[in-house]
Amino acid sequence: MTLNEIKCEAIAVNTDSGICPGIAETKQGEIFTIGGRTPEPNGICCQAFSAISPMKLAMSLTDKMDWETKDYFDIVCPHGFVTYRLSRIKEK
Repeated sequence: MTLNEIKCEAIAVNTDSGICPGIAETKQGEIFTIGGRTPEPNGICCQAFSAISPMKLAMSLTDKMDWETKDYFDIVCPHGFVTYRLSRIKEK
């Protein structure tokens, strides 16, 4: 089975400080690569991961579909502070 790795970047943090007030304290610009395992040692917020997980799974297991108009999907965390951009990592 082929599994695409997914780049997950915090592209926006909607706070004055630019840091999420949640327990993970996500900062704009943080990048996580998600493959067969979640990122370590400073991984993504567990609540944000639950929000991005369905799209991450779909992107991991499929090639780009005809209906996809962009090479990425933006997903906002459950608390509304952080916007994550998911994109497939191209094979070399």
